[in-house]
Amino acid sequence: MGINDLWKMVGSAAETRSLLHVATIDGFKPDNRGLRTLIIGVDISIRINAIITALQAANVFNPGLAGQILVLEKLFYQLCQWSLAALTLVFIFDGPGRPSFKRAMITAFGYHYYDAPGEAEAELAQLNRNGEIDGIITEDSDALVFGAKCVIRATSSCVEDAALVFTSEAIERAMSLDEGGLLLCALVLGGDYDDGLKGAGPMVAHGLANAGFGGDLINILRSLKGSQLRDHLNAWRVKLRQELRTNSSGKLSKRQPKLAESIPDTFPNTRVAELYLNPLTSRSVGFAGAKPNVRFWLPAEPSIPALSTFCSAEFGWRGEHLLQKFNSNLWPAVVFRMISSRYILHDVTGNRFLSRSTKADLLKKIPSKSNPALELYRVRVSTNNFVQLASLNHLPPTPERDIKLVSIPKAILAVAMRDLSLPSTDLARVPPFTSNSDSNVNSDQMSDASDTEIVDDMVDTEFEERAVGRAYRGMITEGIIDLTWDF
Repeated sequence: MGINDLWKMVGSAAETRSLLHVATIDGFKPDNRGLRTLIIGVDISIRINAIITALQAANVFNPGLAGQILVLEKLFYQLCQWSLAALTLVFIFDGPGRPSFKRAMITAFGYHYYDAPGEAEAELAQLNRNGEIDGIITEDSDALVFGAKCVIRATSSCVEDAALVFTSEAIERAMSLDEGGLLLCALVLGGDYDDGLKGAGPMVAHGLANAGFGGDLINILRSLKGSQLRDHLNAWRVKLRQELRTNSSGKLSKRQPKLAESIPDTFPNTRVAELYLNPLTSRSVGFAGAKPNVRFWLPAEPSIPALSTFCSAEFGWRGEHLLQKFNSNLWPAVVFRMISSRYILHDVTGNRFLSRSTKADLLKKIPSKSNPALELYRVRVSTNNFVQLASLNHLPPTPERDIKLVSIPKAILAVAMRDLSLPSTDLARVPPFTSNSDSNVNSDQMSDASDTEIVDDMVDTEFEERAVGRAYRGMITEGIIDLTWDF
């Protein structure tokens, strides 16, 4: 998808990081945009296609309504996973002709969407170039040629798994590929728009770009028209053939005389070049359609009532089955989004977190060594009020689902609590505050809580069973996190 072999070509410029690390270190800690979050654009069609491909590989997909519902269910799980990072997501659709129920679920998760007038990748790149979003999650390398500043290849659904982060600065620094070089690579290698130059691979494309042919080409295309454009392209093509014959710049691995002779007079395809340089977007000159209102792309918490209604209607999840699905997937997502919210407050008198739609009474914070780069803490939560908001409180309570463990990066928990160095029993001594923007907390300098329990080689389910067992023996039933408060 995208430009043939372009990902392979720019691979050495990638930085390997998890989405959780990117969101916490680049978004939350520096208080990005004053919102403690990164605004990330997502090409929803690519994500849907990836889900369909995985289902087809498992022989469980059919193109009918049942298959569509299964795809939507997998998207629900993906949104739950993405909610375990401080990200504000904006999903871009390729035009309005898409099922509305995807949009309803996106909104219920507290995320945003809109329809691009043209290709989603071009729209995302334009938003990223304008600084309206901080990055793009996609598998389509076209985004780089369209001018995106930051592209994230997150092939795993888990936010703690490794992802590849590409920035235009890193690509130019490591590969000497600027905007013109990337355009030339697209035209040589081919992709979604045409087949490129037959017989020319990544090494040839990279060598020609490094020899300056990409920069020269983009200047010609942007500054000339008509006969002047044709004349300069002819001269450019003569030089290109000569370079392939002689390798006078030394940028090619070897001379390519056969390739030089095979280059047609129609190369480069100016129509394809125009599609890359001036794609239709909501910011295109003369575009009269609806434009996104980026001012409303603010972080928001998931709506439990809306998601309960949606999942019951679309997936047929009801009663005990719905509660099991939410307990395993949605509750951790809601907890994380609440604690990482820009609007979180800490009521020290009751050791309670408050946000616009939820509350949480912290029982204990537990350092984990599973992700030392982020110093994750595990927080115990009670989901009793979640169950009530989902209109499932008529079901009998069980210890297995009443207590959840949620991993929160220390940097996020430190801001929410104001001081992570205090034992959990001393949290009432933390001075109150009114706004996260006044915080001078440096979580990197904080020591671990003295009364916390180290969780090392214990799997989550194992630890959760122990925690639940202790709670129901009466050891930690008082003051446990009680989330979701309908103001």
